[in-house]
Amino acid sequence: MKKLSVYAKENTTLCCIVLGVILLLSVILCIGIGPVGISFDTVWNVMFGKLLGTDISAVAENTQNIVWHLRTPRVLLGAMVGAGLSLAGVAMQALTKNPLADPYVLGISSGAYFGATIAIIFGGFAIFGLFKVQTGAFLGSMLAITVVYAFSRSGRSVTPITLILVGMAVAAMFGAFANFVVYNAPDDTKIRETSFWLLGGIAGVQWTELIPIAIVTGPGIIAMSCLSAPLNAMMMGDGAAVTLGVNLTLVRNILIVVTAILTGVTVAVAGCIGFVGLVIPHIVRSLVGADHRKVIPLSVLIGAIFLIWVDVGARMFDAPKEIPIGILTSMIGAPLFLWMLKARKYSFGEKA
Repeated sequence: MKKLSVYAKENTTLCCIVLGVILLLSVILCIGIGPVGISFDTVWNVMFGKLLGTDISAVAENTQNIVWHLRTPRVLLGAMVGAGLSLAGVAMQALTKNPLADPYVLGISSGAYFGATIAIIFGGFAIFGLFKVQTGAFLGSMLAITVVYAFSRSGRSVTPITLILVGMAVAAMFGAFANFVVYNAPDDTKIRETSFWLLGGIAGVQWTELIPIAIVTGPGIIAMSCLSAPLNAMMMGDGAAVTLGVNLTLVRNILIVVTAILTGVTVAVAGCIGFVGLVIPHIVRSLVGADHRKVIPLSVLIGAIFLIWVDVGARMFDAPKEIPIGILTSMIGAPLFLWMLKARKYSFGEKA
C-alpha cells in the first residue's frame, strides 16, 4: 500500500491514463456481463457500429438491442453517477474541512426524497410524463439547497460550520415531510416503489436520461479542476487562504452551486446511492495526499470505475432479481473504509 501511495503521488498523470484505459475496458466488459452473456468482441463491434455507422448486420438484432438500448446507457449512467458523487464528495469535504462530509450533507438527498415521494405517491409533476419522478426529485433537491443557503448566509459569506448545521436541520425537516407523505400513502405498492427509489438504482435507464447528468458532470469536473489551487490553500486554514489571495466567499459559493447541481441531478436520475461520495475521496487522499490537482481527477476516475462494477454485482448477485445498488455501495464501501483506516494512519488534509 505504501509503495502504491508513493508511486501514485509521483506519477499521477500516468495513473490517470491507466485508470482511463481501465474505465474504457470496464465499460465494454460490464456491458457484456448479465443474465445474457455477450462477448467482448461483440460489444465492441456493436458500440462502434452504432457510433460510426459501420455494418453490424452479422450481429443478431436482439443482441444489438441488449447492448445498445439496455446495457450501454445503464453502464454510462453508472460511470457518470460514480464520477459525479465522488466529485461532489471532494467538494463538500474541502468546503467544510470535515472528513465526514459527503454530497448529501446539505440536505439535498432529503429534499429529493420529498419531491420523489410526491411524484410517486400522489402523482405530482404528472405533466412531465415518464420523467415526473426525476423532475420531482430534482426540484425537491433544489428547494432544499435553497433553504440551506438562505439560512446559512451571514451577510455575503457562508461559514462551513453553519452550513453543516443548517444542512442537518433541513435534511431532518425534509425527511420528516417525505415520511409524512409516505405514511399517508393510499396504496402500499407506492410505498414499496418509493422505498426502492430511495435505495438507488440505474436499471432501465434510457438514453435521454443521460442528457442532464452528462450536461452537468463535464462542467463540474472543469470547475473543480480550476479551483484546485484555492482548495489547497483553504485546507491550510482561512487565514492562510486569504493571505494567498483566495476569495473565500466566491470559492465557497461556487462549491455550493457545483455540489448542489451535481448531487441534485445524480439523485434525480439514480436515487440515493450512499457512501460513494464519502469513501472514494478518502481512498484517493490516502494514496496521493490532499493536493486537489491529484485528488480531483483520480476521484472522478475511481468513482466511475467503482460504481459500474458495483452495478454489475447488483444485477448478478441474485439474478434474475436485482439488488438496489445503494445497498451494495454501503456493504462494500463501509468495510473498505474501515480497512483503510485500520491498515494505515490516515489524516484528513494530509499534505502531498
